[in-house]
Amino acid sequence: MLKREYRLKKKYMFAYCYKVGKVAHAKSCLMYYTPSKNKNVKIGISVSKKVGGAVSRNRARRVIREAITPFLGFINKNHNIIIVARENILSFSFNDIQKDIEYMLKKAGIYSETNF
Repeated sequence: MLKREYRLKKKYMFAYCYKVGKVAHAKSCLMYYTPSKNKNVKIGISVSKKVGGAVSRNRARRVIREAITPFLGFINKNHNIIIVARENILSFSFNDIQKDIEYMLKKAGIYSETNF
């Protein structure tokens, strides 16, 4: 579970990130990101009904949450990030999803090799 300080929760924050944010693509998911005024990085996870039923969607959310947790200390502060699962996310292994998330963070330029 992501700590409360890292969660992106409000509808207007999601809407702003979708509207103004930039996008990074990978095989298993997408990432929208914008700079923000928050002192910590805020992360939101979105899984549509195209992924499957409620059980499948919750599993996809849990996998994404655990895949991004090791990178929290390496993401540049003051960013809002939304990770959107693709339809085929459950066909990938956990390691593949984690590699995709790392790839998107590096592609976006908000991943740093040194811990903050």
